Amino acid sequence: MKLNRYKIELLCTYLAVVILCVMTVGVILFFAEETFHWNIFSNEFKDILGFLYGALGIILGATVLVSIMINLSIIAIRISSIDEKAGKAMSLKDGAKDEK
Repeated sequence: MKLNRYKIELLCTYLAVVILCVMTVGVILFFAEETFHWNIFSNEFKDILGFLYGALGIILGATVLVSIMINLSIIAIRISSIDEKAGKAMSLKDGAKDEK
């Protein structure tokens, strides 16, 4: 099975950015509520939000790790192709020296 690493990396990066933005807004609302004593959320809803915040944090960490692993894989593939091209060029160069 051949994976399209670029699409997976793009999806993971996009998902991580969206989750990070949502979490940032949540933190800003939480600090605003605590600082100004606004009571935006009920205590039960705060518990649910805390659970969702933790779950989103785990998903965010996983997407960042997947993105890093895929980028390392892409780098390794590119280095391998560069090495193969350099090897072919060296073998052609060595062949030209042998003919002289």
